[in-house]
Amino acid sequence: MVLKSNKLNKLINRFKENEILSKSSSAFIFKIIGSLLGYVFLLLVTRTSGAEVWGVFVLCMALLNITSILSRFGVDTALLRFVAQLKGKTEEVKGIYFQGLTLVLFLSIFFSVLLFLFSDIVAELVFRKAYLTPYFKVIAFALIPFTIIHINAQAYRGLKRIKEFAFFQHTSKFLFAIVIFVLLFYFTDIDAIILPIYSFLAAVIIVMIFSGVGIFKTFKAIQAIITFSKKEILRTSYPMMLSSSILLLIAWTDTIMLGIYKTEADVGVFFVALKLAMFTGIVLGAVNSIVAPKLSETFNNNKMEEFRILIKQSTRIIFFISLPILIVLLLFPEFLLSLFGQEFAIAKTTLLILLVGQAVNVMSGSVGFILQMTGKEKIYQNILLLALVCNILLNILLIPKFGIEGAAIASTFSIIFWNFLSVLYIYKTYGVLTTFSIR
Repeated sequence: MVLKSNKLNKLINRFKENEILSKSSSAFIFKIIGSLLGYVFLLLVTRTSGAEVWGVFVLCMALLNITSILSRFGVDTALLRFVAQLKGKTEEVKGIYFQGLTLVLFLSIFFSVLLFLFSDIVAELVFRKAYLTPYFKVIAFALIPFTIIHINAQAYRGLKRIKEFAFFQHTSKFLFAIVIFVLLFYFTDIDAIILPIYSFLAAVIIVMIFSGVGIFKTFKAIQAIITFSKKEILRTSYPMMLSSSILLLIAWTDTIMLGIYKTEADVGVFFVALKLAMFTGIVLGAVNSIVAPKLSETFNNNKMEEFRILIKQSTRIIFFISLPILIVLLLFPEFLLSLFGQEFAIAKTTLLILLVGQAVNVMSGSVGFILQMTGKEKIYQNILLLALVCNILLNILLIPKFGIEGAAIASTFSIIFWNFLSVLYIYKTYGVLTTFSIR
């Protein structure tokens, strides 16, 4: 018994000493909770209103995420990099945070107004569905709080306040959206189609306020020092915006093109399969929460051996924790899909195809953050751009003929493509293989 107790204590101590494991554990928990809440929200909408209503909501979310690329302009990712370099110098962190916030506030207001004014053109010319206009107008109001949440979350992340980052980035939005949805559903007569959109809009406004209060309390009694000018921030954020925007476009291209070629019900069914497949990647996101600033810190301070060890450790952790999730999804695809309603069970093959891409994504490690945190934003951007072009072309060819399965093939190919090229480039440049290995 004493021997077992000693082994357990050693295991606990090793866990505490490993910064990736100990600090990622809270991020992992919040990521899990956030993902589960996302599925609860999905269940509420699909069970009460069906695939078509969920499809409309998904198209609105696609539009919101894509326009937020422009309103963030990569400033959120640039802040993460700069704050990590500053090593907790709070006066300088405050200075760069408010510099970044000023920039994105101006941009988000501009693009929010633009989206509201031209929502009818987007609905008619892009999706060829004029009836989507009022829903796009409502989601335009979500752009400002949605953008500010990203900036606040990355500020927490750079300060290594991982619990706050994980809560505001992953958990809070759907937590409040669920509560508001239930209240509106039972106590109002709001139209079913717009109900989830109103719920999400109210949620992001609440989260923006709470996340902002925490940041302002942190900086309240501190005198800001301006280390980086707005011009310097933009010079760094611009290539990061391109990389982030291309990656986000890859993630949403399949959904958008399904919205163009197929019905809202097809969009809804596909997105449920995609959400289930992406559950495999929650560990990758959780570990990245702590690894990203550590990558910047070790690389920019020329601690190359520590940098390489960090990459190998993180990849192993990601693989071993993701593997059971992947196995469950592969064994019970039809059952898991049917939980959202029988109409979603038809996406079994789609889910299996998407899981191939997610498996490769998990096994490749944190390649995107490695390139971004080491000054290789342009390389990463070019790799993603090639993948995006492949994705669009494949969607054009496959969706009209194969529908949601065609979209899944296009998505999986693009994920494998950019992960393979990123792994190869990192190995040639830094001499470290980011893919999983037992040794």
